[in-house]
Amino acid sequence: MKDEGVDGVVLLGDTPYIDVTDLDRVRDAYRRFSSVPPLAETLRSIPFWDTWDDHDFGRNDSDGTLPGKENSRRGFMNYRPNPTFGHDDQGIYTKFRYGPIEVFLLDTRWFSRTEKSWADPNKPTLLGKRQWEWLKAGLLASDATFRILACGMIWDDKKNTESDDWGTYMHERQALQSWLGDNRVEGVVLIGGDIHVSRLLKYDTVEQVGYPIYQFITSPMHGSVIPSLNVPHPALIQSAEEPYVFLKLNVDTTVTPATLQAVWMNRDGKVIFDVNIDRDELSRSN
Repeated sequence: MKDEGVDGVVLLGDTPYIDVTDLDRVRDAYRRFSSVPPLAETLRSIPFWDTWDDHDFGRNDSDGTLPGKENSRRGFMNYRPNPTFGHDDQGIYTKFRYGPIEVFLLDTRWFSRTEKSWADPNKPTLLGKRQWEWLKAGLLASDATFRILACGMIWDDKKNTESDDWGTYMHERQALQSWLGDNRVEGVVLIGGDIHVSRLLKYDTVEQVGYPIYQFITSPMHGSVIPSLNVPHPALIQSAEEPYVFLKLNVDTTVTPATLQAVWMNRDGKVIFDVNIDRDELSRSN
């Protein structure tokens, strides 16, 4: 990543694997992760932001009912330089603006299953009402060319026995997409991780949102792939069962319309696949 000259790094969780909520052990895991020489050198010299997934939140497939999650949050705040951490000692969601991109880093762990869903009172929540209100306000206020919604889990069903994906809470994803359309919010792209394969999907959401929604899945940063999670999907364009992958985003606003390039690369600098999207494609058709 450093050799590629990136301006900033976003970590999407399981960075590191901790799997406990004991505060001393949480802090020790972050210290050990931060001391890995190539990673330490990179993160000392390049701005970085972070959200968590299940293994750094507390346990595999864990949700907001997990005992001891307050310790997970405290350890995260000790070692992650985000500008904000949720609200009122709750959650770690945050956002940041970097030139023509605004990134909304969602917390899909802390609030999950802790209250009824704002989208459907008969189902459990993923984001929680307060985070949802924050997200709506941020998207409406944003004048960024591209708006990135990123989290540790994928925005689909993993198609395994686990429930930590947006597929389990599709009522909230569908409500989000309907809200984007109703409020004419353009330029939104989804990013997820966790499944140990990399994927590019393009959803036919023109009728609902006004333009197609893309999802970029980047995973894993380490060497362990899970080919069984590279499942068929009608929206799937590209996929790769490739270790040591990161996703590089390039935005060019010197051209009209502005363009967003997403490049999946491995640690040797090899391009796995890429996609170029111009801003007009992410604009409402009427």
